Amino acid sequence: MRLPCQSFVVKSMIPGEYEYQQDLQKSVASSPNLRTVVDGLPGPELFIYPFLETNFLQFSQKNLSEATRKGMLKSALSGLAALHERNIAHNDIKPNNILLDYEKAGETFTVTRVQISDLQDSVILPPGECLFGTVCGNQMWRSPEFWARARQGPSSDVFSFGVVCIFMMLNNMVFRVGNSELAASDSWRYILRRHISIFGEEDGFQGLLQWIGEENPFFERLIELAGTFDAARLRKPFATWHFVDAGFRDLAGKMTVLDPEKRITAAQALEHPWFAESSNEGAEKMHLISISVLMDIMTCIFLAAMALSRGRAMTTVAGRDSFAKAGMGLLHGK
Repeated sequence: MRLPCQSFVVKSMIPGEYEYQQDLQKSVASSPNLRTVVDGLPGPELFIYPFLETNFLQFSQKNLSEATRKGMLKSALSGLAALHERNIAHNDIKPNNILLDYEKAGETFTVTRVQISDLQDSVILPPGECLFGTVCGNQMWRSPEFWARARQGPSSDVFSFGVVCIFMMLNNMVFRVGNSELAASDSWRYILRRHISIFGEEDGFQGLLQWIGEENPFFERLIELAGTFDAARLRKPFATWHFVDAGFRDLAGKMTVLDPEKRITAAQALEHPWFAESSNEGAEKMHLISISVLMDIMTCIFLAAMALSRGRAMTTVAGRDSFAKAGMGLLHGK
């Protein structure tokens, strides 16, 4: 009998982290949705892992059904919840760190395995403890508290995973900026402005400021960025993206609250009704919502034409958001 061939990948560990990482990964090795070490070489500090075919970043560009994408996210979220159950923070959640195997029959893809990988930056954080003063994760997936080098932990992973969810379901990298902005010494300015634009609801923003503290240089930086929004430069709150299924919008919105203390946990996200909703229900809702959005667009065009004909600037529904009023005066206690 000929046994099937299995492929593996060898990765170097951070010097001095071999035993720590070995113990950490063994503690979660029973989770089917985490890629953990299967063997290692202590001398050169090398870990051996199973090889998986592709990752979320690449695979998401294929013609996948909503049900397939939802199943992929739920499997990955199960892996994240398993980490957090053991008080482990991943610290680098992004689409290319979520691996998968799949089979293809005709034009149909069947995902057979999903695993969160790259646990090298993961740390054990006993209850009540957090990381502080470090910057982890990729710029376009990083939580606001990571940018500020403030207290970081499992809730930071949840924020990043929420951004991954939006990418997987909408094919939208919400924090993507130009290469020159990404390479700039103040790249935080361009990306955090998007954080505020999309997820900066009043309570969450105020909570984030309290979380990082007035002594943190990002306290004033965030307030400055918030002040760049006004009636002429409107925010684009995720909560008002009515072309997005309401259930998914609710789930992703709860994962991406700017205040780390107000985000739902990975375990709570797994219980969200959106994961139980059938793909047909989701498709029907999307169709109905798209009609509503079309009507909103037509209304805005009509209002714009009326306003311009009178020589006045148009104020849209989004423009009535409290953050757009008086240059986000709420930050100053108004």
